[in-house]
Formats: sequence, C-alpha cells, structure tokens
Amino acid sequence: MKVSRTALTSVLSLLATHPCPSQGFSATSPKHTPKDASIFNQSVKLDDIVVEEVAASALKVVVDASDQSNNKTKQRRSKHNNKHSNSTYSKLTTRQKSITRGRDPIISLNMNLDYLAKSGQKDACLRAEQMLMRIEALHKDGYYEKSPDVISYNSVINAYAQSGIKGGGFKDPSVHAERLMSQMVDKGLKPNTITYNTLLRCILKEVESKQSKQYVEKKIDQAEGIIAIMEKKGLANTISYNTVISIISKSNLQDAAERAELWLQHMKELYVSTSNIKIQPDACSFNSVIHAHSNSNNLNNNSSPTQGAKRAEQLLSEMISLHRSGKYENVKPDVVSYSAVVNAYARAAKAGRGSEQCADRAMEILDKMVEVYEDGDVNVKPNKMTYTAVINAFARIGNADTADDILTKMKLFYERGDDSLKPDTICYSSVIDAYAKKGGEEAAERAEELLHEMENLYNMGDQDVKPNKRTYCSVITALGKSGMPRAAEKAEQILDEMEYISSYGANDLAPNTICYNAVIDAYARSKSLSKAYRAELLLERMLEESSKGNTLIQPDTITFNSVINTAARSFGDAINRKEAYLIALNAFKTLHGLEYCKPSSITYSSFLRVLEKLVEEGDSKDYMAEKVFRLCVGLGLDNDAVKSQFSRTCSPLVAQRILAKDGRSE
Repeated sequence: MKVSRTALTSVLSLLATHPCPSQGFSATSPKHTPKDASIFNQSVKLDDIVVEEVAASALKVVVDASDQSNNKTKQRRSKHNNKHSNSTYSKLTTRQKSITRGRDPIISLNMNLDYLAKSGQKDACLRAEQMLMRIEALHKDGYYEKSPDVISYNSVINAYAQSGIKGGGFKDPSVHAERLMSQMVDKGLKPNTITYNTLLRCILKEVESKQSKQYVEKKIDQAEGIIAIMEKKGLANTISYNTVISIISKSNLQDAAERAELWLQHMKELYVSTSNIKIQPDACSFNSVIHAHSNSNNLNNNSSPTQGAKRAEQLLSEMISLHRSGKYENVKPDVVSYSAVVNAYARAAKAGRGSEQCADRAMEILDKMVEVYEDGDVNVKPNKMTYTAVINAFARIGNADTADDILTKMKLFYERGDDSLKPDTICYSSVIDAYAKKGGEEAAERAEELLHEMENLYNMGDQDVKPNKRTYCSVITALGKSGMPRAAEKAEQILDEMEYISSYGANDLAPNTICYNAVIDAYARSKSLSKAYRAELLLERMLEESSKGNTLIQPDTITFNSVINTAARSFGDAINRKEAYLIALNAFKTLHGLEYCKPSSITYSSFLRVLEKLVEEGDSKDYMAEKVFRLCVGLGLDNDAVKSQFSRTCSPLVAQRILAKDGRSE
C-alpha cells in the first residue's frame, strides 16, 4: 500500500484542526482493533489529549506500513525529494510536528493531570481521575504500550489535596487518596515520598475544615501513623514532618502546641543522629510550632496569658542561634517567623494583668524587624499583617492613640511608594475598634473621621478600604460610649443607612444582630427620655424581620438583656417610668417564650434592677422580686450578681428571709 507524503500531511492537518468532542467513552469493547489503521473510521470520543495520542499512534502505524511497502522506492529517492519532505515538515504546526514525532502519551497525560490538579477548578479531581482511568482502559485494550505511572497517580491524588472542602469540595479527600494508593499497589506501582506527602496534605485540608475534636484527633492519629510508615520505608523528608506539625498546630486542640513541639524535637534529634539533610528542620518547621503557641492562649484557659507568646519568642531566638551556628542553614527566621511571634503577643494582649506589656513587646519586635530589614535582610521586612497585628494588640487594651499612630505610619510608607504597606479595611477597622473600646467624646469623633476617610477613599475608587459591617458596628459602639447629645440617634441613623445600602444589593453591609444590639446599648447609655421606647421599636423590628426569614437580625439573649437594661436606666416622671417598666416586662416574658434563645443570669439581675429603679417600695415590689428570684433559682441561674441585686431590690427583712430560707444568705 502506497501512502504519499501529500496524503499523510492532509491527514495530519485534518486531525490537528478538527479534534473530536470531549464526551468520554468506554474502551473495553473486544471489537477494537487498535493495531489497524481502521481506527480512523471508528467513532471514538475522547478529551483532546486522548484524541491526540490515539491519532499519533494510528499515524505511526500508517507511516510504518507505508515505509515497509515502499522501502525500495524510498532508497531510490533523490535529494530533491528529501528537500521537498523537509519543506513540507517545516510548514507543520507545533502540534502536528509533535504528532509525527510520536510523543510519549504518558508524559502528555502527566502534564495534563498536573495542570488539572493545579487549576483550582471545582471538579478538577473528578476530571483528573476520569482521564487517568481512560488511559488505563486504553492501555488494557492495547492502544498504549505504556500505562499510567506513579507520577500519574500522584497528580490525581494532588488534585484531591487541592480540592476545597467547602463550597462543593470533598469532605474526606484522604479517603480518595488512600483508594488511589491502593490501586497503585494493586498494579505493581510503589507509592513514593511525594505520594505520602500528598496524602498528608489531604489530611491537613481536612483538619483545616474545623471538624469536631474527635474527628481531628482521629486525623492526627492517621497522620502520625503515615509518618511512621514513611520512616520505616526511608521515605520521610522535611516536608513530611512539616506537614504533620502543621496538621497538629492547626488542630485547635488544647495541647496542640506541646504536641507540635514534640515532633519538632524529634526532627532535630533525627537530624543530629543521622546528619541526613533530607530531614533537616527548616524555617517552616519552627514557624508552624510558633503558630501553635500563638493560638495556645485562646485554647488553654488554664495557662498564663503570656505563656504561649513567651515560648514563641524563645523558639524565634533558637532559630536565630541555630542559623548562626552554620549547621542549620534553612532555619533562618523570616517575616513569617517574626510576625507569628508578634501575633502571639497581640493575642495575649487582652484586658487584664500583663496586657500592656504584651502590646509593648509586640511593638518592640516590630521595631526589631524594621532594624534587621534596614541592615539588609529583606526577608524580614514587616508586612501589612505584621503592622495589623500590632494595631490589634493596642486595640485590645483600648490604647487607640498608639494604634492610630501605627496606622498613620503605614499611610506614610504607602505615600512614599511602599505599596505592600497600604492600609486596608482591616487596619482602619481595628483602629476604629480601639476608639470604640476607649470611649468618650473625642474617641467617637475620631472614629467618625476615620469612617468618613474610608468612605471618601472608597468613593474615589479605592476598593481596599471599603467599610464593612465591623467598621460601622465599631463606630456605632463608639457613639454609644461617647456621652454626646443625640449619639444614640446618630448610631441608629448609621444602622438605617446600612439597611438602605444593603437593599440595593450590597448584602455584605446588611446589619446583623450585633449591629442592632450596639444601637440598643447606645440608647441604654443615652440621656434620652424615650430610650426604652426606641429600644423596644428596634426589638420589634428584629422580631418582625426574623419571623419573615431574615435570621441575620434574629434577636438573641443579649438583645433582650439590652432592652431590659435600657428600661432599668430610664428616668423621668411616673408615666415614663411606668412605660419603661412595661417595656422591660414585655421583653422579659417574650424571652421566656422563645425556643432559639434563653434567659441568662444577666436577664434576671437586669430585671430585678428594673424593679428596684422603677417600682415603688412596698409589698407589691417585694412580692414581684421574690417571684422573679424563685424563677431564677428554678432555672439554676442564681449567681452572686443575681443575689446581690435581689438584696438591693427587696426590703432588707424580705431579702434576708428569702436568702436564709434557701441557704443563700450572704
């Protein structure tokens, strides 16, 4: 059979410019004749890569058949024919040349699988596995001499590791990874270091989804079991240990920091005893443990507020010493290392003893980073997250002036050309929150100034400083604590503006329960005669909207407590006092009839205060106070604050009798 070069080129062009549609197929039919050129007549529908490789295989058959039947003719061809052939080949596209060269289909497969795994597409892992199975089927039917290799399977496992748990992702990617590893073993392939490390990344993805404590414990055990297998097979490397440490540090278990540090110590001991560079701890190893200690203040209530931060700083100092020794070249601290320690002190800076020292220490470490950076270490340059952490540290202790100064520094750096330190919504909102905690008229005015600055910048096109729900809520809180005339009305006006803006599609600015509670609290602190009435109107709006399905502003226990507290702070003539009492009573009764929220000890102490402030002295007041107290005791909510308020509400003799009778006399 004679096949001319012109005919061959035509076939190549046709295949290159008219790929078959990607609809999938089954390659298990015994009627396939893969080694015959009649494959071109079959209706086979594959992904582009499969079509390309099938075409390449078939063309190779055609070319071989042509060469065999015309061997003698080829030997007699002249230089002119060779020149003509070279000229024709040079005109082919890159894809056509690739087909004529008989490119290795498995290499192409692996490239495509790797692309899918890293694409971030929602169904990438499913598509990758489907492609893998198609090539396996084609190999089984004889289309391909080679079958998918370890790299192929690793790429599909990586696709599962890259898939998101939330938003339609896979809940347990490690289950799919282990299933694929089992298939590898069944066909004689040995999982390698990359295979196991990718499986560990699947587990990390699962732990990051914040499942139950029991689930997380199970996943940590699974990860530790995998690393034990890798050690036994000599496959463990630095990445393996780092992933296990990261799994533990992000688990949010109370002993996460200690367990993560045990693995770091294990790494160091192994490296010292073996001198194996492949398991040498690096900056990532230490950074993960520092991160765990940074979180430990929030997880372990029994520890000192500064314990985790101090241990994080000790690890940072150890990194510096190890790197200077010359034996651990990859342990050099970077911006992540320093920032994690800054964040540890920022989280420890809460209201209480030692808070100011924590905030000051966070600032000192920031200054040290600037010093090291200016000395030439560009890897330690503080970033936006570092500055924001220090702002949060001072915001937590109500030191708004220092937080504001840091924000001003960031704005100055940005104006000088450092785009990486451009303040964003989080930076501004943290400073506004600091002013909300500080309280006072000047604080409220500065909070409003910063809000207006953000709004102006956003209106000019700066999307990075768009005020969010937290921003507005902090301004409302600042107004509530300001003591300024009509501050509560101003706070409610901001709430109404949020409602108005959200009604036009800005759903991210739709006020929530926290925003409403802040406005009610602002009325509680105000000097308005109608404060209780205004608070009740807000509560009624929340109840009405939530009954229509808007759970975003469904009132909670804090809402009802705030309304009762607003009534307790009411003043004026007898009419105002009576109206406030009835508003508190209605809120008290409504709360007890709800299923989605229940009264608290604060509910009872607040209502007893209503009786103290608004009801005239006498037997009626004592009777009501006793009934409220009995109800509180029945629910097990009678704490010291409730008992103390009950004693102030009732007449001394009645309070002594009731408390003594119940064995609660103070």
